[in-house]
Amino acid sequence: MKYAIGILGITGLMIAWVIVQYLWRLVFMDKNSSEDVLAGRGDCGNCGCGTQCQLKTTKK
Repeated sequence: MKYAIGILGITGLMIAWVIVQYLWRLVFMDKNSSEDVLAGRGDCGNCGCGTQCQLKTTKK
């Protein structure tokens, strides 16, 4: 039973991460064709403008 819980737990986490990636891909509908839609978006405010982030350029 312990092994089944471990296997199902890891499989559940993997499925949950695929769902998170899918939902983020819907939020960030830009020209990013990367497999990981969260890559490079550390402090993006998701303003929806589709251009370079103004917050990043003003912080420099």
